[in-house]
Amino acid sequence: MPSIQDLYAPEYSHCWGCGAAHPYGLHLKSYLSSDHTYCYCHHIPDAVYTGGVPDNLYGGFIAMLFDCHGTAAAAALYLAAHGEELTADSLERFITAHLEVDYLAPTPMGTELEIRAYPVEVTDRKVILSLELHCGERITARGKMVAVKHHRPTAE
Repeated sequence: MPSIQDLYAPEYSHCWGCGAAHPYGLHLKSYLSSDHTYCYCHHIPDAVYTGGVPDNLYGGFIAMLFDCHGTAAAAALYLAAHGEELTADSLERFITAHLEVDYLAPTPMGTELEIRAYPVEVTDRKVILSLELHCGERITARGKMVAVKHHRPTAE
């Protein structure tokens, strides 16, 4: 099954966090759950992304995970809410309008993380998401995102 990011149009594939075409990026991969009720992403951060406290993940990196995964999740969950299939042709790009992060506990390095995004509200132009960062059995951060549909510029 291709990731949501694998379905992005080429002009939207250059993000450092999730763009498949970025030569130095992380190439995050997000997936729609089999029941279409949430999206998930797995990632093990490199040691270079430790924060001010050794062996803990930098908080800005957590915000980036929520941002990149959240916009991909918004696009997929928008289609799911409207009863449409997730394909390269149907996928529209969403961008972040608002992101807030609550850090609940330190996130240790060297552990596979799971980022989950759940739809709270889906309208014709925006998706509001609830986000969770899972480190094993523990949730170490929660977030809220408002993502809006990006409209491609029209040729004049």
